[in-house]
Amino acid sequence: MNKNIRSALESQTGIRVLVAANALLLIVGLSMVGPTGSKPSGSPLAAPSNVTNPAPTGTGTASTGPTSGATGTKAPSGIVSPTGGDKGGIRFKDVKPSVPASSVPDFGLITQGITNKQVKVGMSYNVADCGDAAALNAAYANAAGDPKKAITAFTKHINSTGGIQGLEFKPVIVDDGGSGCPEKNVAAAVQMLEQDKVFFAMPGLHVESDYLIQRHLPVFGGRDDPASLARYGANGLQLLEPEEPTYEAWATFARYQLKSAEHKPCLIRIEKGAAGDFDTSEKILKQQMTKQGLSFGDRIYVFKDDVSTAQQQSDDIVTSAQSKGCDQVFFMAGNPIGLIFMTDAAFQHGWMPTWTFTSRTYGIDDDTISSLMNKAEWNNAIGLSYRVPSGKHPKEGNCKKIYEKYYPNDGLSTSAAVNIVCAQFLTGTEMMRRAIKLTGTLNANTLMLGASEIQGDFFYDATVPMDFNIRKASGPFKTRGFSYYTIADYDSSQNKYTFPKYPCYYRTFKANDGGCENLEGTFKNAQ
Repeated sequence: MNKNIRSALESQTGIRVLVAANALLLIVGLSMVGPTGSKPSGSPLAAPSNVTNPAPTGTGTASTGPTSGATGTKAPSGIVSPTGGDKGGIRFKDVKPSVPASSVPDFGLITQGITNKQVKVGMSYNVADCGDAAALNAAYANAAGDPKKAITAFTKHINSTGGIQGLEFKPVIVDDGGSGCPEKNVAAAVQMLEQDKVFFAMPGLHVESDYLIQRHLPVFGGRDDPASLARYGANGLQLLEPEEPTYEAWATFARYQLKSAEHKPCLIRIEKGAAGDFDTSEKILKQQMTKQGLSFGDRIYVFKDDVSTAQQQSDDIVTSAQSKGCDQVFFMAGNPIGLIFMTDAAFQHGWMPTWTFTSRTYGIDDDTISSLMNKAEWNNAIGLSYRVPSGKHPKEGNCKKIYEKYYPNDGLSTSAAVNIVCAQFLTGTEMMRRAIKLTGTLNANTLMLGASEIQGDFFYDATVPMDFNIRKASGPFKTRGFSYYTIADYDSSQNKYTFPKYPCYYRTFKANDGGCENLEGTFKNAQ
């Protein structure tokens, strides 16, 4: 597996990306390092004029991502550092806010990393392929893609379309070591916060998100179990729906669509580690299954995050699950790497269960990544997805189109790296742009209001609508964007997923196909 796929497929803290948010980046195993001391071709983004006393951002040693200037975009005519009530950041004199500074809630967040020229956004993942990442380096390069190119492409796109109200979008890349080098994990968070002083962090591991959120830096990512969400409060933005409602949807799907009461379901999931607390995930799923009168019984299997023993672990799990009569496999992990081994082992043993999943396992509902599974086995795969069928969404192929503008012939435009960077960068940028439009100011507090302006009217590609609600310091908070799933059924004869219930999307499933909501009208006119 390409060195880029391991660390990215490793966590999803996010996308978890998203996670994830780098919750999204670790999922492809990205070896994302922006070029140091060099810039891709393009005109430099002109610094806005009439700036006084910009907020300090400090210096650091991390690699900085590529930069590209805005072309044909007029820089704002005036920026000044805001005073007291604006809680730091940058105020844009020529923007007429609909929400005055005095009405912006104080979420207790810190503002740094913004100058009169740029906005620094921190990202981290396993840059040096610590641990066993290099062992996966040889295969699946096309599915993983090239994160360096992806970062370059989307950075250039953002800056060539105006940047952040004329400020340069500036990614800063930090190596967090993944699960292979845990000594780097928290050090990466410290570097983003204290050395590089980024404005907005997209960390690749939960331990980083925990550290940064505890210190009140705006974060795209983080854990999403109920206890963590309560602790995070207004912070920890992300695309993926939290665990509790996701597993409620999965359990009701099991009851009403998979008819799991008539079968013997089993759970196969990854161990608890730097990428996620899957002990808690198991507990939440079991609780939701119990509410639906369902149980895994003694058919629960935990595999170690160890590629060197993956085949033997898969053989052992398959042998036991098959002997206990399991005929429905519920798979739970941050990425689908384990399924490559599991489905091969199942085929070798002549075991053909139904495989079921949710989009929380990043990339599992992607046609390209799913082609890596054993074809005969994956023909029995059916699960819950945020996707929209081909030809049904105006923004279909947006990420691909942007990437191909800069790299038209490399064959990587549908890779995991492209999809992950696209989701993170475009969504984060939209939050910042809307914050400025609403308040005339960009700081940590207005960022939350900018996110809350996304109400089913922003799509980075062909996805279900997203919405956030972080409008009052006292809450309630909805920091996760997606809320709906549809059914994705893999067809190996076409090498792609079909969507048998479209345009039905569900928060939960009910008897007689209850719970169906037709969302087609929410995105048919997406711009």
